[in-house]
Amino acid sequence: MVSDKWGIGHSVSGVMPNGEKFSGEVFGYDEATGLVTVRAPGNIGGTHDVRIIKAEACTDVKSIPPKTPAKTDGAMPAVDDTRSKKREEENIKAAQARAANVGVGVTQEAQDIFDALARTLPCRWADRDIVVMDEVIIRPPYAACAGVAGGDPRAVERVQKVLANEKKKLGL
Repeated sequence: MVSDKWGIGHSVSGVMPNGEKFSGEVFGYDEATGLVTVRAPGNIGGTHDVRIIKAEACTDVKSIPPKTPAKTDGAMPAVDDTRSKKREEENIKAAQARAANVGVGVTQEAQDIFDALARTLPCRWADRDIVVMDEVIIRPPYAACAGVAGGDPRAVERVQKVLANEKKKLGL
């Protein structure tokens, strides 16, 4: 039985499946699902960081029972809804930004070129085309640049040079 390690109030530490280490106090354990709630002091005084972890997937778990029995009166700590919603919105925006940088239906070579260009220039995908600085379009097979109507022709030259250098670095 796993629950003897996850008693409420126990100080626990271990490693999650993704390799990330955790430590804190067991706040709750659901034997039916095998989920444990671990809380640790937050970065701001009087706050806590809370994680829900799949107990059986953790390794190197160390558990120390509390010196005095834990209170289990059911009282939950206050949650700062504003802070929680702000963190959720930030995480969603970050995930959307990462997703926007992944080309759909493109080759690994095309993605590598995009990633290399995006390190130094603002880029986005438009279907399978790479749009750089909203002034230059690089179409498959990603060898030549074309300017957009009304764009700066110097931008095309600049991006063409960067593209050639990045392809050379990538060995393409």
